[in-house]
Amino acid sequence: VRLPGMKRLRLLLPIVLAACDKMKDVSNPLGGPSGGKPAGDASPGTTVDSYRAAIAAQDWQQLYGLLSVEFQQQAVADVERVKRELASGTDAEKKAATARVTAMGMTPAEFQKADSKSLAARWLGAEVRAGSTRLPKEISEVRAIKLENERAEVTYVAPGGRTGTLKFVKQNGAWRFAP
Repeated sequence: VRLPGMKRLRLLLPIVLAACDKMKDVSNPLGGPSGGKPAGDASPGTTVDSYRAAIAAQDWQQLYGLLSVEFQQQAVADVERVKRELASGTDAEKKAATARVTAMGMTPAEFQKADSKSLAARWLGAEVRAGSTRLPKEISEVRAIKLENERAEVTYVAPGGRTGTLKFVKQNGAWRFAP
């Protein structure tokens, strides 16, 4: 018995099987170890899922690894600016910097001695806990993903129904948060 469309199915079947073979090589973006590993290139939505997991685990190094190079550089620059303010800023700058460092659970002396790159991850963790607009504390759902070449915008919904937009850039084959 010959069914209509069987010829197309015979032509399509090898293509589908070849695509399935390629899928075997795709790693689980959430299954990798933390420590700043990228989320994989599946989609910005996958990166958002990794972000949620990093926040739930309070793994700030993993969160830091989900950021674009530019975002990471901004975080390091923020930390270095606070270090300068602690060391030689005006009294008002020193007081504000001390308050920010104390909110992170550190003393100014500990902050000054620590490496700027490792502090940047903790700094961003404090920003998330504070509920910043750049890095939301919670994302209830992803409402839409708009892709344009190597850039993307994700519209999300936070608890309480507030919506926001996150920007992404594709770097080294992975979707990362952009500033």
